[in-house]
Amino acid sequence: MKTSIVATAALAALAASAGTAIAAPVTEEQSWTETYAVTGSAPRLEVSNIWGSVHVHVGPPGRITASVMERRIAPDQARFERSQEILKLEVEADASGVSFLVGERSAQWQQRNGCHDCRVDYQFDIEVPPDAVVDVGTVMDGKVEIQGVAGTIRASNVNGPISVADVRECDAISSVNGPITMGYSHAPLQDCRIETVNGDVTLVLPIDTGLDVRLDLFNGEASSELPVWPFEPFELPATVEQIVEDSRARYRIQQMAGMRIGAGGPTYSIASINGDLRIRKRP
Repeated sequence: MKTSIVATAALAALAASAGTAIAAPVTEEQSWTETYAVTGSAPRLEVSNIWGSVHVHVGPPGRITASVMERRIAPDQARFERSQEILKLEVEADASGVSFLVGERSAQWQQRNGCHDCRVDYQFDIEVPPDAVVDVGTVMDGKVEIQGVAGTIRASNVNGPISVADVRECDAISSVNGPITMGYSHAPLQDCRIETVNGDVTLVLPIDTGLDVRLDLFNGEASSELPVWPFEPFELPATVEQIVEDSRARYRIQQMAGMRIGAGGPTYSIASINGDLRIRKRP
């Protein structure tokens, strides 16, 4: 149900010297909260955003509650109305889960639809059941944050960070121009793919974690607070250096395509361009 709406209409100003009308940008802001009933195990949440952040955290079982803030802006009234036709939030919900899809998904929508400089920001704050399966992403000027979810997660961002805390499993995580931080409440049991361009990858893992890591770093290096060593079948010649700081051992790995953490386990494929991999021990 919508809870508040604040709208600002553009006013035309007369240019005294030229005697012509100059249109100011048109903006509109609104916010609302909606609760959707879900049944069964592993309800799904999907968010496909363009501008703005997505924050997902754990709430009570049996429901997904979304609080949404929308801010729409266009250079003039005509393009504002056009943006309302092509850039809108579509919600699909049933007992198995909820999907939030923003606007047209083509990268050329602004040029093709005559809506240059149109923009709509959506800020999502969503509560999900603890066992929810989460697949969320945004493109511009936003963060992706997921906390406490026990189900499998997928997350993506372009021009922004991804921060995940106290989760159990991931399937695929990707970011461009932003770091990725993954914090685990339990040792992961499933394979996962993590990719970033121009950003570091940080894994915060319990001490008993076992992983086999397929590593592809370009212009970056890996360091670990957990014991690691080269791992077949991904192994290439590697240099493993132990560093002791404040009575804590860390391992720095260079020129390596594969490594094993602990006793090994599921495979994590980690690729980064212009970024490092840091493996931290969960406090």
